[in-house]
Amino acid sequence: MNPRAIWLIAKSVLIEAIRRREVYIVIFIALALIALIMTIDFFHLSGLSKFYREMALKIMSAATALSVVVLAARQLPREFEKRTIYPLLARPISRITFLLGKMLGVLLAALFCFALFMLIFIVGNLYLGAEIPWVHFLQYVYLQMIMLLVLTTLCFWLSMVFNLDAAITVGVLLFILGATMMSMSITLFPLMTDFGRVVLKGFTYCVPQISLFDISEKTVHAERWDPLSAMTILKVTLYGLCFSSIYFVFALLCFRRRAL
Repeated sequence: MNPRAIWLIAKSVLIEAIRRREVYIVIFIALALIALIMTIDFFHLSGLSKFYREMALKIMSAATALSVVVLAARQLPREFEKRTIYPLLARPISRITFLLGKMLGVLLAALFCFALFMLIFIVGNLYLGAEIPWVHFLQYVYLQMIMLLVLTTLCFWLSMVFNLDAAITVGVLLFILGATMMSMSITLFPLMTDFGRVVLKGFTYCVPQISLFDISEKTVHAERWDPLSAMTILKVTLYGLCFSSIYFVFALLCFRRRAL
């Protein structure tokens, strides 16, 4: 592997992502949704600022995740379509170096988008006079980046198996499924047949549980929750790295079998 080549590839992905309008359109739509939510007034109840802040974090997280799905899914197909991959691989750059550079570039672009959202969130909290629990908040940001790593490698693999539209569609569906499966399992598991429970357990083990990386509720209601322990952070990190490593290996194997 060539660290300099990885950085150069990542840098080109980041620069292109920053220059595209899609990132800023997603940010604008997310902010519009947050503004719409803040117009809701439940019978003039006090303490709704926590509800607004929690919804803001969830919307920002989903917006960044969907941006990553689209960005990661189109990286490899676009290189083949524009034939820009051929001069790159003609140089002394291995396919794993190329893939690592693309992955790092997508993660840097995701960090850029997420940082914009978090800056807006911090400014909004300061404007409302709300205290920011920094330990919880930093844990939330860290786990979100692990989630984005999982989505990046997943979409790399999907883009090598399906066409671009199908890869984006499947990526979005798996993100939604992973974000809701845990709560659905708790509700549906007692009502299912033995066969249905086996299928549900299979999905639970095969699809990354995105909700594990979302501690927005704990971040907003920090006075009721202690920060996650170092062991818990480590376990969730290893969980995410396990899935991302598997997806990366699958993507690399498919990439190596692709005739150039």
